[in-house]
Formats: sequence, structure tokens, C-alpha cells
Amino acid sequence: MVNRETSLMTIYSQRLAGYLMLHGFVLIRLLPNETDNRNRFLFANTLALRDCIDKWQIQKLERIKNNE
Repeated sequence: MVNRETSLMTIYSQRLAGYLMLHGFVLIRLLPNETDNRNRFLFANTLALRDCIDKWQIQKLERIKNNE
């Protein structure tokens, strides 16, 4: 039996959540964050999702490097 809590990934960045949705990942749930005025975005924790997040981080670092 799959534990639903461990099969979800929480994203706190609205920009990353938007990037993931633009790349075809379905937002499962949007929750308010208890500690501040931000949101939590829940996605299915898959290998494809983690690969897309890695790609986003690489692109982000390349943009920072090119702006220096």
C-alpha cells in the first residue's frame, strides 16, 4: 500500500510550481502555509518531477551565471 503522504512533494516556490505546471505536471492541491502568507503546492512525487526540478535549478544557475 502506497503511503499518500510520502508520494507527494511539497513545493514552496510559486515560480517553480508554475514551471512544473507549464511542463505538464498536475497540481494536486494548493494549501496555505501555516507560518507565513505563502502557499504550498502539492505534486505527485515522481522521478519525472524530480528530473524537471533539477532541470529548473540548472537553468536558474545558468541565468545567474550569465548575469554576472
